[in-house]
Amino acid sequence: MKVDSLPAVVKNVIANYFELPLGGQKVKCPYFMNLKKERAGLRVMIGKGSSEEIVHEAKVWAQLKGVNLNKMSESEIREFLTKRGIGIDCSGFVSYVLDEWFQILGKGHIWSNLKYNDNSVFSRFRRRLRPVENIGANLLTSELNCTKIQKFGNIKPGDLIRAKGKQDRAHHVAIITDVYFGAKGNIEKFDYVHSHRFYEGENGVRIGSVIITDPKKELKDQDWQDAYKGRNYMLEDLLIDYKDNGIRRLRSLL
Repeated sequence: MKVDSLPAVVKNVIANYFELPLGGQKVKCPYFMNLKKERAGLRVMIGKGSSEEIVHEAKVWAQLKGVNLNKMSESEIREFLTKRGIGIDCSGFVSYVLDEWFQILGKGHIWSNLKYNDNSVFSRFRRRLRPVENIGANLLTSELNCTKIQKFGNIKPGDLIRAKGKQDRAHHVAIITDVYFGAKGNIEKFDYVHSHRFYEGENGVRIGSVIITDPKKELKDQDWQDAYKGRNYMLEDLLIDYKDNGIRRLRSLL
């Protein structure tokens, strides 16, 4: 089976969030999003930190609180991170993955390749100082920056999945990492990664797959392999305002 994948260096960025080196373990980064939209603090404290920043901040907090991470299980470390408000939201996670890829392609940073609705002097200045903090799932997957992929045969690694959240119809984004082709060259499956607030104790960075059971049917009708205790929150998000969701490709990658 032929597989088309994101470059190994880009996948390393993804792996770093799945294997935070804390307490002598490899800890999956939990989800965190700053619902109050405060922008004054460190980006790592509002769900927009790099994996390195998350590890550093976790160690700082552990020292401040007198916590020995080496004596904690992975689930206990994840709980500690969650209580401290340390984690990654969906757009922060995808932005760092895309940023690595764009730099490999010689395109500069991802935020320099995006278009924005607000281009006032203040907004441009704010984005220059805090670029990742000003990138959301809606911006990444909007028609301003993306074109919709209608056919499964056109899916490529790096394509985004636009969905909606259950709270105030907030947007959600995932990024496709691998596309699998059958003997006849048809796409049989694709993998994606994302950071999701639900999935209970399994919230945060996750890997999902979509098996193309019938290419003539719509995306929602394929076999989504990202369930937890009988619920597939990613698919549920896709179904919210379904016509506005789907697979998108950044125009700067066309």
